[in-house]
Parts: sequence; structure tokens; C-alpha cells
Amino acid sequence: MQFINLGGPVNWVLAALLCFCCCQCLERGIYFFQTRRGSKKDVILRLKEKMTAKGELDAQKKMKAFHSECSILYYEMNRGLWFLNFTSSVAPSLGLLGTVTGLIGAFSKLSEAGANVNISDLSDGIWEAMLTTAFGMIISIPSLLCYRTYKRIIEKRLLAMSLYDEEENALS
Repeated sequence: MQFINLGGPVNWVLAALLCFCCCQCLERGIYFFQTRRGSKKDVILRLKEKMTAKGELDAQKKMKAFHSECSILYYEMNRGLWFLNFTSSVAPSLGLLGTVTGLIGAFSKLSEAGANVNISDLSDGIWEAMLTTAFGMIISIPSLLCYRTYKRIIEKRLLAMSLYDEEENALS
């Protein structure tokens, strides 16, 4: 809490962003772990289960149902990832905003002091500026890492689904 207070009001916004980002990373991590079940074939098996539940269909309706299930699964996998992408791009900007507000505070104290400039008058504003910059980067880098990792998992699963689609078309 002291670290957040020292960074000024922008650090409170960054702290809230960090809390939401951690929750989103954890939720998506649990989702991808639970839906992995050991291999990419499980995604295909899951789709097959949903397809067989729809009953006996001709080839064209079966492929249409398959593509529909793939689309639903794609949106399910991407749920909430926009927030990680948003966080990774906004956090550094908020850090820079904190830098600017900290420096403005430092120079404001400098102008008030006039000829009696004391280094301690400047240190609070510079301290705030550096803390918010660091905090913005501390939030941005892991959120970008999680976002890219989850997108890579989605790409692999989509590849498995498209390979299954090609196999089914070849067998039909």
C-alpha cells in the first residue's frame, strides 16, 4: 500500500488495473488448463461429442454444424483476452502520465521555492514519476506475455480443428 501511495493517484488506477489483469490471467489460465486434457485431440473429441449429440446428419449439415461449433469454441477461448491486450498497451501510457504529473509537481514546488531550492522539494515529485513508470511496465510486460501465450494456445487448437476438418472432408 505504501508503494502505491508513494506513486500518487495514477498509481491507484494502475493498482486497480493490476488486480483486474491478475484475475483475468488466472481465469484464462485455469480455463486453458482444464480444457487441455493432455492433447490437442481432446478439442476434436469435444467437438465430436457435440456433433453426435445433434443426431445423424448428412455430410453438408454435419460440416455446417462442425463450423458452428468451432466458431463457438473460438469465441469461448478468446473470452476476456481483449482486456489483457488493452492492459498491455494502456499500462505504460498510464505510467508515463504518472511521470508527467510527478514532474509537474516537482517543478511546481521548485517554482514556489524560488531561490531557496531544496533537493528534498524535488525528490517527492521525481520519486512519484519513477514509481509510476516502473509500475506501468511491471503491469504491462506480464499481461502482454499472458496475452501472447493464450493466443498461441488458441492458434494451436484452431490448427487441430482445421486439420480435423480437412480429414473429415477427405473421408466424405
